[in-house]
Amino acid sequence: MQSNSFVYSVKIWLTSVVLAPLFYLMIQVYLKGNQRSDFGDFISNQITTYIMFVILSGFFSFFTWVLFFCIVKVITLYFSSVQFAKCIIVAIGLLLTAGTFAIILPEPFNIGDDIFYIMLANCICIAGGSLFYKLEIREEVNVIVD
Repeated sequence: MQSNSFVYSVKIWLTSVVLAPLFYLMIQVYLKGNQRSDFGDFISNQITTYIMFVILSGFFSFFTWVLFFCIVKVITLYFSSVQFAKCIIVAIGLLLTAGTFAIILPEPFNIGDDIFYIMLANCICIAGGSLFYKLEIREEVNVIVD
């Protein structure tokens, strides 16, 4: 089977690297509100935090993406149903994301903890991207040449 597993997995990974920090910041604004008196200072701080999260997220998730790509490649080799393959990819993506956080941060996840919300934002992006982006699985055409 042929697939677009490389492009598909890169889109999912980059989406999580770029959007997960935004989701996390939105969660923080919702939970904590704007506690600063100066709106310009608030925005400046959020932009700095966003850039830092994008860089760290890209760095720490790179090896997880490599593993994710290999798994997506294997899944597309053995399953011809795109919907079934996507369901498996979502589940594995969520496990890999939570596993990466568990390895990097040895303390357990607490629902009120900032790390939990960062992980949650990444899980939302991985699952959403896996379902949103088009996964193509095509059977190879065997050509017999005499």
